Amino acid sequence: MHEYSLFLSLLKTIEDELKPFNNPRVTRAVLLIGEFSGIDLDYLKEVIKNFKAGTPLEDVEIIFEREPLKVFCFSCGKEGEPKEKRACCPFCGSFEVKITGGLDLLLKTLEIEDEESPSN
Repeated sequence: MHEYSLFLSLLKTIEDELKPFNNPRVTRAVLLIGEFSGIDLDYLKEVIKNFKAGTPLEDVEIIFEREPLKVFCFSCGKEGEPKEKRACCPFCGSFEVKITGGLDLLLKTLEIEDEESPSN
């Protein structure tokens, strides 16, 4: 149930972002999911679908984008995306690399409308 805890964390982040607004309504969210994050995208979509009722995500268009694996090579000093699904330099083939992308779930974009509260 790893994806459920990710959903709760995402929800907390969104709720924190909404605090400065009077009567906010989220219209769109873009999630960036690293291809080496270990997240089952289909399962995450199912979790969001099943648990978004009554949350700020209830009527939101959610876009899922994949972030490819990115590495920085200590041997040749270049950064790139390996062609194969393993952490090695796409330029020189070295395994002396640091992973610089493709491991996270990030809230990339959050579109918010701040509806004015009716005055009495």
